[in-house]
Amino acid sequence: MDWNGCLSIMQGYLENSPLIVLGSGASMPYGLPSMSNLADCIESNDIVKNDPNYGAFCVALRSDGLEKAIDSVSLNEATIKAIRTTTWEEVNRCDLNYLKTNVFSPPESLVKLFGKVIAPTPNKVVVVTTNYDRLPDYAADGIGASSVTGFEGSYIRKLELPNNSVTTKRVRARERIVEIWKVHGSLDWFIDAKGDISSFRLLQEIPTGFSPLIVPPGKDKYSSTHNEPYRSIISEADKAFTTAGAYLCIGYGFNDEHIQPKLLAQIGNGKPIVILARTMTDACKHHIIDAGIRKYLIFERSDDSHTKVYGNGWSESYEGQFWCLDEFLKVW
Repeated sequence: MDWNGCLSIMQGYLENSPLIVLGSGASMPYGLPSMSNLADCIESNDIVKNDPNYGAFCVALRSDGLEKAIDSVSLNEATIKAIRTTTWEEVNRCDLNYLKTNVFSPPESLVKLFGKVIAPTPNKVVVVTTNYDRLPDYAADGIGASSVTGFEGSYIRKLELPNNSVTTKRVRARERIVEIWKVHGSLDWFIDAKGDISSFRLLQEIPTGFSPLIVPPGKDKYSSTHNEPYRSIISEADKAFTTAGAYLCIGYGFNDEHIQPKLLAQIGNGKPIVILARTMTDACKHHIIDAGIRKYLIFERSDDSHTKVYGNGWSESYEGQFWCLDEFLKVW
């Protein structure tokens, strides 16, 4: 298929303001850690080192990766807690480092994406993400919209005393909504010993008496998501998947069987999906190509200067890095 034909299909699939799915691949370009980065931090943690099965855990890390290592090796409860804490600390450190070095400069590609999606709609963007970071929250501020996350508040603020322009922007922000459903939790969510759930913004450390509400890698994510606030957040994500007209997945590997059933059901019924991936996962191939989905495009890195695009019954290589969101937005 020629490039113009591919673009025509893509633009047709995404013409109805797609729901956006963000995976870890969407955050890594902004300095957020990969799974291998997290594995290195966890492996060097003193509590993890003292686990009786630390040696087996390290072997599994190197051969199978972080998530499978946690699943396959029996670890103490204290070790599992340390893995959760270390994960929060490393992701939070990288998130705050991004903010410190990009003051008042939200992630540009996400800002452009949100701005494009919100333009033809009733002033709403919907994001479902397995990430803990605040990048989509920052991007919502970047388009002057209000974030709906289940918690109230916003991040990036400037001194602007009341005047007509400020009043207009406030009205506009109330009308422009970005729903951000963080199905694996957020860096800002915490729970205390009584079970009370709170959100504290931009903390550098976990507050005394609280535990971070993030679902760490591994099989614990399946049981944890039955609890609040994950259960309610996933319910909202399910509603969003059901009502969306199309889907744009960025850096999402389709490895979360407890999150994606509604999405897979909708695309199985004919709703279009476009996927941007540095490397297509086996799970993505299984759920999209092998499953016989009718309306899909997968943009995958072929080499430094080419993108391979997979469609229903065809594939083709094109010059350009269109698997990367910045370059993709130039042609959408």
